[in-house]
Amino acid sequence: MRHRSIVVLGLLLACTACSQQHEGNAPTSGAPSAPSTAAPALATTSSTPSGLTYLYDLMQRPDFSTAFAALSGADQLPAWAKQGGVATPAQQVVLDGHTLLLAAACKPHDCPSERILILYDESTHAMSGLFARRKPSAANDADSNDPANDDLLWLGSPDQRSKQLLHHMLYSPN
Repeated sequence: MRHRSIVVLGLLLACTACSQQHEGNAPTSGAPSAPSTAAPALATTSSTPSGLTYLYDLMQRPDFSTAFAALSGADQLPAWAKQGGVATPAQQVVLDGHTLLLAAACKPHDCPSERILILYDESTHAMSGLFARRKPSAANDADSNDPANDDLLWLGSPDQRSKQLLHHMLYSPN
């Protein structure tokens, strides 16, 4: 679907601006908004002065960082993922009638090798996610749209619909 290419495009744009983010400044360019007719519905959030919120920004919020620290599997993540990495703007996702934040990020200077997606419910503070790391046996130029090239780590206890959404956002072409 188109959402996958929007996330990938945003991650690629974020990679080019990662030196700005490492200085504590979020990149100024973001991913284009998805059409409102697609399901799940996605929309860019606007809670920072730049009008965009990134995983790094969310990690600064006590509600989000507390939920992230308590997330099962978070202790297995690399440092960049706990700090926010190189990210695209967080999106609002409507899943089964609930509005969630979807935050996506990747490893600085090496996006294809490690990627993370986090779903967060701001009202209940429930969180789940998916972390993908390129398998050691995969070639450096292996297709990042092929889940066979990655080891997956499910974070928290995502239900089946959340798993489908996260997997779809990470791997579905177009």
